Amino acid sequence: MTPLSKEAPAALLSLSPPPSVVPERRQGRGRKDDDSESEGEALDAKYGGHSEDDLSASFTAHRERLDKSLTKSKRTGAGAGRHSVATGNAGNQMTLREQEQKENFNLQLENHFLKERLASMAPDHIESALKENVKLKIEILNLGKELKKSKKLLVQQDRDLAAAARERDGHKVKARDAESRELEGMWREEKERRIAAEDELDKLKDDQFDRAQELEDRVRNLEEELERAKDDLDTARAGLDDQNEEIARLRDEADRAVDELEKLQSERDLGESVGLGKGREARLVSKLEEEVETLKVELEDARAATADIEELEEQINQLRDKYAASQIDLERRDEEILDLNNEMDLRVREHEREINQVEAEWRDEVLETRGQVDELKDVMQEREAEIEDLRKGLLEREDELAGAREQIMVLEAAQGETHDRLEETLRGIQIDNEEKEADLLEANREVESLGQRVYELEELVDELRAREGELAAELQRMDDEKENYDELVTALKEARRKIQDERDDYASRLARAEEAFHSEREAWEKSRQREAEHHERVLATKDQVTERLTTELEAARDRVAMRDRDLVSVQNALRSLEAERRKLGDELSSDQRSLELEIERLRRDLARAEDDLDRAREEARERESSLAKRDMQLAELMDKHRSVERQLTDERQGRLQLSDKLDAVTKTARQHEREAETLRSRIEDIEPLLTESRNSRALLQRQNDQQRQERTDLLLRVFKDVNRFLAVEDSTTPANFTLFKDTLLSRLRSISGVRTDFDKRIRETEARMESKMASLKRQLEGKWRALDGFEASVKKLELARAQWRARLASKDGELESARGQISDLKRQLSSASSSRGPSDETIKLLTDRASMAEKRATQAAQSLESLERKFEELQKRTGSADTKWEARVKEYENRLRIAGEKVKAEKQGGKERAQQLETQVKELERQLELTRRHNRRAEGVVANAAHLLKDDE
Repeated sequence: MTPLSKEAPAALLSLSPPPSVVPERRQGRGRKDDDSESEGEALDAKYGGHSEDDLSASFTAHRERLDKSLTKSKRTGAGAGRHSVATGNAGNQMTLREQEQKENFNLQLENHFLKERLASMAPDHIESALKENVKLKIEILNLGKELKKSKKLLVQQDRDLAAAARERDGHKVKARDAESRELEGMWREEKERRIAAEDELDKLKDDQFDRAQELEDRVRNLEEELERAKDDLDTARAGLDDQNEEIARLRDEADRAVDELEKLQSERDLGESVGLGKGREARLVSKLEEEVETLKVELEDARAATADIEELEEQINQLRDKYAASQIDLERRDEEILDLNNEMDLRVREHEREINQVEAEWRDEVLETRGQVDELKDVMQEREAEIEDLRKGLLEREDELAGAREQIMVLEAAQGETHDRLEETLRGIQIDNEEKEADLLEANREVESLGQRVYELEELVDELRAREGELAAELQRMDDEKENYDELVTALKEARRKIQDERDDYASRLARAEEAFHSEREAWEKSRQREAEHHERVLATKDQVTERLTTELEAARDRVAMRDRDLVSVQNALRSLEAERRKLGDELSSDQRSLELEIERLRRDLARAEDDLDRAREEARERESSLAKRDMQLAELMDKHRSVERQLTDERQGRLQLSDKLDAVTKTARQHEREAETLRSRIEDIEPLLTESRNSRALLQRQNDQQRQERTDLLLRVFKDVNRFLAVEDSTTPANFTLFKDTLLSRLRSISGVRTDFDKRIRETEARMESKMASLKRQLEGKWRALDGFEASVKKLELARAQWRARLASKDGELESARGQISDLKRQLSSASSSRGPSDETIKLLTDRASMAEKRATQAAQSLESLERKFEELQKRTGSADTKWEARVKEYENRLRIAGEKVKAEKQGGKERAQQLETQVKELERQLELTRRHNRRAEGVVANAAHLLKDDE
């Protein structure tokens, strides 16, 4: 209600009577004022239940019609009457005599009319109506105050709920969602890295196991070849011994044959001397010649065998030299393998130390994150407690509003009954007005006072019209501002909808990109698995081919042992087989290199996809921050819009109240004019009713005293309520009215001070919450920096892993070269196995080298087992850490999901509750407006009675 609407009744009650209206002017206005009154009543009946815009439009049209009718009545009264109305610049100035006569006449007329109406009312009815009216006013004032308090509390609670929702949605939920997404991304990246490390570790294990198996196979083959070489050497040695024995036997036989020849020659000489027979001598000579020829043949065979033995010895010496060189090379390779194993052990220890360091740092970060989560959980619990308190407050306010609504309904029913009683009383007054007369002099004074009041009311009407014009201009300006705000709110809502659509689009694109990335990764893993299986099959086939070739080589060796003539062809076949095997090895190495290139390309694609995903996430975060800023701006504009709407509603209510009061004033003015017209015709019959008017005046005086007492009681009640609200111990009421008024105003000011203190505390609480949020943000930034350090350490580990891969590749090349040398040694051993007659020193050297190879193989197996144990321990550690992290991440995800659901439910419930409260407030405002209209009508009747009492005084 505006200040003008509050002060208008007091101004109407405290007017003093200057001269006003001439009877001729009132006669000229009578019929047209009746028409305007009937039009006003018709408009009131037509637009009584419409909205504020309809009422303002009807009020404007009604005012224009009233202006026209008043202008016409003024013109008619100025041309036809004996007197003129001194309003503004219209008409001439009257003399004091004329003004006094008019004043007397108006007072007499008003006195007669009021007596006529009040005489018909029974005292009991008037007293009960006045009491009920006062009670209704007191209750309506109390209900109005409670309704205003409820509205203020509802508005404050709506703002608190909106601020809490914005704070939760804009800061906590988004921060938690971002943190959960980052944790999930980190967990996925760590899981992928762990899986990649496990795969690489398995691959390294498999490679080392394969290499160890190959070394064992090579050592085993070398041992077998050495055994076979030993057997061949033993057989060759045995054969050589046999040949030496045979040569010695043949030499002995040759010596014996020479001795026999010499003996025969001596016997021949002796026989010649003694005279043996020629026939016997010839037989002995032929026999000896045959033996000599056979011995010569055997001697040639022995010489040929000796040449072959010498050739074999030369070949054995060559093989011995080659074997010594290969043994030296093998020792050098063993030393390199030992160095590599030591370097690998050192790298593994460094890797374990870095992993332990990273694990410790990660454990500290996890503890800090857990503390932050606990703090956020406490803050969320506090927020939930505050929301629960607000919900309880809303429920209590709803109960209070329901009680107020019921009281308003009861008061409306009571007011309807009172209105009906007043209408019945008025009808009785109108019936009894024909029987009651008043004193002529009193009636003249009353008529003159009424004329003066009409004059003042016309001036007040002019002022109200000027005020109404200003209010209309202000209302038009506010309407324009409201339209601008509506357009701005519509544009902001459209922009917010577009931004939300863009955010949803980005989210869907990000989800699709993640799905595509997962699908590509699964396809890559499947293809890698298929390629690994293919390579395993190829290796299996190559191993089968190798076994087949080894069996063929053994068969060829057997054939070489059996037949020396096929040695060259077998050697050519071995060379062809070795070339084919080398070709297969080259193909395998080329396939491995192509597979490594393909894996590197897939890794680059994976890194590029991860970069795209990070950029998309960054864009989504930027979009979300811009959306949050726009939401805040929109909320501020909505608050401004609501404040402007409240101001506009207050202005409209004040305007409607002014229009209602203007209607009441115009109606009373018309009634006074009609009453003056009726009083002129009956002025001669008023004198006998003077005594009755005095009695009725005494009755009205008593009623007025009672009303004053009731007003005093109302003020005392308000004073006590204020004291009770402020908890003032001094409850004494001042006897002086000025002191009472000052005390009451000071108490009301203290109430406003309490409100300002409450607002100040709220602002301090908000400042503390903002400082807490800033500290939480700083802590979160520290955690992000720690995570960046962890990512840098992970990148260092990846670089170390790449260096290890490069070294393993170089070692693979060295192993390939060692394989080639071992194959050359195999060929040399196979060639050596075909020869005969090795020496004992060669056999001993070969056995020593074979034992050294066995020792080195056992050392390599032991180092491999230690490496496998270390890798298993590292895998167990990483597996336990991953399980712990997965459990924690799942727990955090569940907590975040539950918190998000709670926030959504609370937000939705708050919105629904706010809508219900808005509808209830609108309904209560409508009921209150109807109650105010009824009260204004009742106040009109009470005001008339008060004027009568004042005039009687």
